[in-house]
Amino acid sequence: MDPKVYKMLEKAKIFAEKTGVAATQAAQNATKVAGDMAQATKLNLQIFDLNTECEVLYKEMGKLVYDIHLGIDVEQDAMDKYLSEVDEIQAKIDDLRLQLSQTKQQVTCPVCGKICQKDDVYCAACGAML
Repeated sequence: MDPKVYKMLEKAKIFAEKTGVAATQAAQNATKVAGDMAQATKLNLQIFDLNTECEVLYKEMGKLVYDIHLGIDVEQDAMDKYLSEVDEIQAKIDDLRLQLSQTKQQVTCPVCGKICQKDDVYCAACGAML
């Protein structure tokens, strides 16, 4: 075989190998991004559902307040029950938001609650150390 043809084939082989590696890395990155997006969507749906539960509880608490306004007797513990349920749901929402920020490579400022990038050292809003 002609040495020039041989060199050209060797170069083509090296180029094909590099292209294959790059394509594999691109596919792996795309898979990771798709997985992260699916996880983020799942977490957002759970947060939405929990917020909906809170809205129902807020409505029930409002009815209690109005009944009290009207002078209707209500159970002593009714409001406390609703408040503790809302507290539990809010704790779940906070946990899901933390998971979501970790999925998105973000962190939440412990002082002001602003979402910051994971590699930030200080909060852009309040200056607190992250």
